[in-house]
Amino acid sequence: MRGIPKITGFLLGGIFLLNWVFVPTASWAQVSDQVLNEAKILAKLEDSYFKKRLNNDLKGAYEYQHPAYKEKISLEEFLYFEGRVVTGYRNGSMAHISGGMIPNLDFIKKNSSKRDVLGFPRPYHYKWYLNPFIKVKRYSLERISISKDGKYAMVEIMLKGRERLNPALVRGNISFDMARSHVDYWEKVDGKWAITVLVDQSSISGGMKTLYLIPNNNDAWEKKDYVQIDPASLLAEPDPVRHALNGKH
Repeated sequence: MRGIPKITGFLLGGIFLLNWVFVPTASWAQVSDQVLNEAKILAKLEDSYFKKRLNNDLKGAYEYQHPAYKEKISLEEFLYFEGRVVTGYRNGSMAHISGGMIPNLDFIKKNSSKRDVLGFPRPYHYKWYLNPFIKVKRYSLERISISKDGKYAMVEIMLKGRERLNPALVRGNISFDMARSHVDYWEKVDGKWAITVLVDQSSISGGMKTLYLIPNNNDAWEKKDYVQIDPASLLAEPDPVRHALNGKH
């Protein structure tokens, strides 16, 4: 009989874990037409933003950044660091990159174009991951979560492509299909959605490494309630009858 409480504990723990991990998406009846339309807008923005990064169009990717970010990071700085630069990159230990000192702002603005080892101009390369052996090729939309106040959104996508093991370590050419979850965070500013925080999904000491500006210091993301929409719901059309009923409340 002593084993029964232990088994019960395991079962309750499993139920709690399932409730914590698997957050149910909102049913069609719970999603208002306004939220559905916002989700469709975000899906198009995410698709466009993904293509800008995939095609190394850093100037195009810069346009999606948060206004507060643009106030602190110029386009030239964004280009110089190929899309990976934090607002306080000149402070403290962040003033060193790969063991060297960061050049002054005047130098960066005059030399934002990237050059190869021979000094010739080369195209920009957006880095999804610090690991150079990961090649992103496409994505699939997993879920869109919009805060109930309509100001914040999280778009979860699955990045797909190929990953290669470092040939210097494995002494061979070993590659395999790659699929990694990625979340883009959006905030509505003056009626337009803008990227508000990007997170590098690579694990560092068991945690996540935040690489970009967080205008709201993450508090807003943790405290908001969200309506979650899966890709299938985006195919639904607004229901005039239901919309009219919602308007009565």
